[in-house]
Amino acid sequence: MFTKNLLRIAVLLLIFTFAVNAQDNLEKGISAVKRGDYVGGLNLLKGVSKDSYNANLYYGIALFQTGSEKDAEKYLKDAIKKDDERPEAYAVLGELFSSQKKYSEAASEFEKSKKYLPLSKTKDDLEKEEIETIIYVLSAEADNFIADGKVDNAINSLTMAKTYDDKNPLIYVGLGDAYLARGAFEPAATNYNQALKVKSNYAPALYGLGKIAFKQKKYSAALENYIKATESDNNFAPAFFEKGLMFYLLDKFTDAQDAFERYDQLVPGSLRGKTYLAKTRYGKGEYDEALSILNDVLAIDPNYSEANKYTAYVYIEKKQYDKAEEYFRKVKTDELNAEDYQKWSKIYVDKKEYAKAYELLDKAVSLDANDENTYFEYGKALFAEQKYGDARIKFAKAIELGILNVAAYVYAGICDFYLNEFEKGAEILTKSIELNPNIASAYLWRANNYAGITKNTEACADYQKYLSFEPNDTFAQEQVKKFCGK
Repeated sequence: MFTKNLLRIAVLLLIFTFAVNAQDNLEKGISAVKRGDYVGGLNLLKGVSKDSYNANLYYGIALFQTGSEKDAEKYLKDAIKKDDERPEAYAVLGELFSSQKKYSEAASEFEKSKKYLPLSKTKDDLEKEEIETIIYVLSAEADNFIADGKVDNAINSLTMAKTYDDKNPLIYVGLGDAYLARGAFEPAATNYNQALKVKSNYAPALYGLGKIAFKQKKYSAALENYIKATESDNNFAPAFFEKGLMFYLLDKFTDAQDAFERYDQLVPGSLRGKTYLAKTRYGKGEYDEALSILNDVLAIDPNYSEANKYTAYVYIEKKQYDKAEEYFRKVKTDELNAEDYQKWSKIYVDKKEYAKAYELLDKAVSLDANDENTYFEYGKALFAEQKYGDARIKFAKAIELGILNVAAYVYAGICDFYLNEFEKGAEILTKSIELNPNIASAYLWRANNYAGITKNTEACADYQKYLSFEPNDTFAQEQVKKFCGK
């Protein structure tokens, strides 16, 4: 009898311990989600019984923010089943639908959410948490309006939110986003900076300033703000993604990989994040590693356009052109962008089927007439066909549009040489060397241009400089003998 009682007591203590631990994990998980640690919150809430509104709500939020949208939708709807007269779950469901570009469905959820907000009260009659909920719902609704192109509606929602708290940085970030959507950079920056006055180093505001700089093609400033945002909040996933993208555009692939790996940790359910991580490995020339990641993505969603595109990119580098075209053709035409057509055109340039390459590059131009990289690739195709005059025009356009790739300047200088525009060629190659002094071919072709206008001293110096990069180049060795008297 005594043994049985001890056993019962042990079982009761065990049940009590589990209950205490579960409650502790629920509270810790909710706290983690509230402070933006969605991965930590997800792990804490995973084993918690979903028998309450809050357990379902915050688990749903954690799933949504870490990229598991299908599961998130289920738990958010379960939260509503537990209590259909609270605003939070409707609002998060609205954010989820908005992220899927289901703007009408999202708007419907925000309307339901607002039905249960105490909007009839003045701010003096509201508790702090009630005000925070109102601002969150109205700000999320504004985000959906912005995404749907209804900027005036977004500003109205944010203006209403401001009547409840004019010191909340979330409101000013929302207003910054609204003006940015209109291309009104100055008022957008004013609002982001106002958010920073309210809360210094506020990651979403720094991120917003980065977006402005990127739109203005001020890439160094954009990267600087994205870095500041990630330093301010190590859990702010969007800034890690954009930081990775900026590093990728600057050919800093190791830094890009670090940023995308952090993004993948924060949003492990994001196929886009994994795909860009693969693209970074592609940029580093690690094609098999890139394909491994892309195969994992396509195993989850065989129709995922970004993964199909970048798989095609990798096969182009491997010169497996039939495979590359197979994956390009899996992508719907309206999902192909200028970069995709640029890459696709390389197949036909390599095959010397230039008419087909130009057809694809024309499509790229029609999609984005201000994409500097399209003109660069167009110039390279024309250069390969030895159409140096036409190629020079394309390279000039790429440079005019602010291309980051210094090779455009080098190609332009080579074209000038073949067009007997030696002074012009030397000038543009000097510019390329100022931008990047480590491109060997720039010295070789500047030397050739100098030779064309009998600037023998300058030609000698450049041939010698080129040989410091390529000491076994017999042509340059002969030119040194000719122009340097050695």
